[in-house]
Amino acid sequence: MPPDTTPLNPGAERSTAAPAAERVHWMVRMNWRNRSIFCAVLVPVFAVHLREVQADTATWVLMLVQFLLFPQLVYGYASRQRDSARQRRAELGVMHLEALLFALWSAVLGFPLWPSFILFAAMCLNFVVFMGWQGLWRLALVLAAGVLLGAVLAHPLRWRPDTSLLVTGMCMAVFTTFLISFARDGYLRALGLHQSRSQARRQLEEISLLQARLREAALRDPLTGLYNRRHLSDTLPGALARCARQGTPLTLVMIDIDHFKQINDRHGHAAGDAMLQALARLLQTQVREGDMACRMGGEEFLLVLENAALQPAWERSQALCRAFEALTVVHEGARLQATMSCGLASCPGDGTDADTLLRGADRALYAAKEGGRNQLRAAGVVA
Repeated sequence: MPPDTTPLNPGAERSTAAPAAERVHWMVRMNWRNRSIFCAVLVPVFAVHLREVQADTATWVLMLVQFLLFPQLVYGYASRQRDSARQRRAELGVMHLEALLFALWSAVLGFPLWPSFILFAAMCLNFVVFMGWQGLWRLALVLAAGVLLGAVLAHPLRWRPDTSLLVTGMCMAVFTTFLISFARDGYLRALGLHQSRSQARRQLEEISLLQARLREAALRDPLTGLYNRRHLSDTLPGALARCARQGTPLTLVMIDIDHFKQINDRHGHAAGDAMLQALARLLQTQVREGDMACRMGGEEFLLVLENAALQPAWERSQALCRAFEALTVVHEGARLQATMSCGLASCPGDGTDADTLLRGADRALYAAKEGGRNQLRAAGVVA
């Protein structure tokens, strides 16, 4: 009996299946459905054959019990086991019993060729589907036992392989339908697997994208969009090591907005945020590719200028100061302007490690603020 497209994970059906069905192992449900259909279509085949060989009433009754009542009885037995593992073991036992009975039928009827063939083919497929290649060895033993039991019950065995044209045609039709059904179920299962993999791939891509966004968000200041102190701590040592290997300079520019507290006090924190965002946009437009702009916290920012010696960095910082001084921020009708002070520290002249350079840039910034603001100072000058 071919497998259907029932998910291998029984929990996958919990949103649509009835609670009682959820407790039945998917293998039990699958084989009950396929066994019921397969046995039902065999009834007319065996009915015609039994009529042709003039079988007695007992054989007719046993045939109806085998093909109509047996699938329901074994389903009830397997489905009533206490847990999923027991249900699966019970269903495997049912498969062995079913193969034994089919072999018994074939032997008692004299091994009619086409009926015996479709029973054997169905059992082969079923055992391989659920047990792999080793299922064929188990099936061979069960069929041999069924034939021996038939030899005992119907002694002596009679060899009657011939069937009428009608029975042969019906068997061909049943077997063709069986193969088509098996192929269809295989196609649906493969299609379902492909769709599940595609969905899983899309979900994995979405998760990866979300993780990348979360990682980026963790390294960005939410107000300005600039990198934060954490990202600076992660990347500055690497940048310094790279400059040391290549023999190129690196300069840090520490920036602080002058009298920023007055902006907050006079116009509110929203106005202060607008000023911070304006400076961030200016930094983003002025830095070169390979440079990095960070918000250190509050109104303090930092530029990391790779391959920039102190003099070129000084000139660029002066240009930034002039551009920011000329910038007007309009917030709720108020026109806001401010200046900024900068402190510079250069590698290797002012230090070769991150902590030393940051302390040097901070001292230089403090000197610029103490010296009247709206100006630049270098660490080597104030040291």
